[in-house]
Amino acid sequence: MRASLAIVAVVAALALAGCFEGPQGSPGAQGDAGPQGPQGVKGETGPIGPPGPPGAAGSSGLHALRQGGCGQSSNCDLACSPGEKLISVTCPGGTIAITRNADIEAATCSSATGPALALCMKP
Repeated sequence: MRASLAIVAVVAALALAGCFEGPQGSPGAQGDAGPQGPQGVKGETGPIGPPGPPGAAGSSGLHALRQGGCGQSSNCDLACSPGEKLISVTCPGGTIAITRNADIEAATCSSATGPALALCMKP
């Protein structure tokens, strides 16, 4: 019985020995890192170049219209110039009616709570 008890004790010791780590080695030495060198000298700033060529004309062909006082008792009429297209209309809180008479596009804003706005564009 002593022999079997000794064998069980040896097996248990070996099983538990695998659960623990052995002694750790010291970390390896890092290379000889010397002190950082001095910062380099900045060069001079070059001369300013000549101005570029002029850009194309900034005309987008848009024409804005604005009219205030489009309340309950009055309407606002926003008419584009002949040949222009009505692109956008804003009538805050009101009703918009768009009309076209010959070559003129127009919008009527009624019962608005703020100014009426429109964008017209030359084709």
